[in-house]
Amino acid sequence: MKHIFCNFLFLLFVGFFIPIIASDINNNKSADLVIFSYDRPLQLYSLLESIQKYVTGIATTTVIYRTSSDAYAHAYDQVFTQFSHAKPYKQGSFVEQDFKPLTLKATYNSPSAYVLFAVDDIIVKDYINIEECVNALESTQAYGFYLRLGLHLDYCYSIDRKQQLPSIKPVSDTIFAWQFMDGPYDWGYPHTVDMTLYRKKDIKLDLYSMNYSSPNTFESIWSTRTSTLKEKIGLCYQTTKIVNIPLNRVQSDINNRNMNAYSAADLLTAFNNNYKINIEPLFAVNNVSAHMPYNPELIKR
Repeated sequence: MKHIFCNFLFLLFVGFFIPIIASDINNNKSADLVIFSYDRPLQLYSLLESIQKYVTGIATTTVIYRTSSDAYAHAYDQVFTQFSHAKPYKQGSFVEQDFKPLTLKATYNSPSAYVLFAVDDIIVKDYINIEECVNALESTQAYGFYLRLGLHLDYCYSIDRKQQLPSIKPVSDTIFAWQFMDGPYDWGYPHTVDMTLYRKKDIKLDLYSMNYSSPNTFESIWSTRTSTLKEKIGLCYQTTKIVNIPLNRVQSDINNRNMNAYSAADLLTAFNNNYKINIEPLFAVNNVSAHMPYNPELIKR
């Protein structure tokens, strides 16, 4: 009975805010972007290139990165030379100790009220206006705006299972809402580092109180802090705006599923030979999962 009542309130709630979405409530809202990267200069290059091409409304871009050798560090220097707007925060010798302080610094040493986290094997595949996302977030009081989700997803790559849509309600012609309690798999996963827009104030307690030492432990621990979020709503576009391409795994914290298509050394060699991922074929690609197995074309930079 409680579940039915909550869904009834949800319908009233979303219906009430449809006209507010249509009227642009704020033209000056932007968000910070915090990217995590480890031994993946080629993938980071493609992420930054796709952001530059498709995303408007990013206030500050910070990259927290670490390397296993000077060869990777030199390649990252080339990436930051090309994308000079991105602020590099290089982890030191004690990576387990400095990751959390760097994450907090990147997130909260900025006046922006909003943040997105990203990992380096993401590619933005369509146009994103952050201001529009912020306006939708505020008019509905949703918890997050999930750029990796869309109504065409029917598979969860991470656990290799078919995935049904939750009960989706329109907020505008292109933006949709659902309650986390109704969401299977990716739809019931409020805390992710795959480019979700959050209010910094909503996540501050978690970020300061949790003990985490890497992007994977950060998301893994954060994913358990959802007991108070079941009745909250998330937002997404009709079609996904980003895609995560799991070419390889470079970390050892979590045994997450990946293609194992290239080693980090293989991609470093390609980068040093002046190659990059061709992001053009991925524009508006109809991915069936937030993570998409895909063998990219490497082209000269």
